[in-house]
Amino acid sequence: MRYLSTISAIALSLGSTYAWGWGGGGDDGSSGSGSSGSSGYGSGSYGSSGSGFGSGSAGFSIPFGGDFEKAQRAMIAHGVLASLAFVIFFPFGAISIRLFSFPGLLWFHAIVQVLAYLIFIAAFGLGIYLATQIHMLDQAHPIIGIVLFILIFFQPILGYMHHRLFKKYKRRTFWSHAHIWLGRIIITLGIINGGLGLDLANNTRKGEIAYGVVAGVVYLVYIISIFVGESKRRRDRKAAVHAEAEPKRSDSDSNDSNAPGLRTNYYA
Repeated sequence: MRYLSTISAIALSLGSTYAWGWGGGGDDGSSGSGSSGSSGYGSGSYGSSGSGFGSGSAGFSIPFGGDFEKAQRAMIAHGVLASLAFVIFFPFGAISIRLFSFPGLLWFHAIVQVLAYLIFIAAFGLGIYLATQIHMLDQAHPIIGIVLFILIFFQPILGYMHHRLFKKYKRRTFWSHAHIWLGRIIITLGIINGGLGLDLANNTRKGEIAYGVVAGVVYLVYIISIFVGESKRRRDRKAAVHAEAEPKRSDSDSNDSNAPGLRTNYYA
């Protein structure tokens, strides 16, 4: 429950960040929505109204049949959902498998990552629709988003192979390294792409800073967890090898491999 409370607090913080940056007012306190606002995709360069979802010189229409407010809400929802996926749930799932130790940890890791994937699917659908409507699929942000969507599809498959072969051989295999490193690439690209999305949406400076601080702290914790996890893994392997090398003892002493602090099912 303590972990869920922490996640909820960070999620609310991210939601406030996006609401603040998109449609919540500019740095000068002016309104970010409406026909004269500066929020949205572009600050007037994509439409005659200056709202970012215009139907002027760029030659495209406002998404959702011209409903500007609905398009603005969809853009905010896209940003919030994508941030929840890449700044909260994907990193948290990766951190948990390295630092936590409790029964069912593997399933906990899998459920968190699947939840993150489902959240990203929703964000991806909104993002692709918006980018298609305003003719911005050639920008770095949607391109990276498409690449991420494809890469994440393979993660559950790689994770299953990693788990199955790890149980069989008691060591990492090609599938293990593929799953681990692809996950690191996905989280890194996802966090970077969030910043690109804020820039593409002409977000406020304050919104960009807020996202950068939250995402930066989470990413730092994630990187630290990698080093800590690898260190624990090496210690556990040495302890396991040492236990196997010792002469056989009596039945009462034969469970050293399950001694406190030794993780015999370390999958990360």
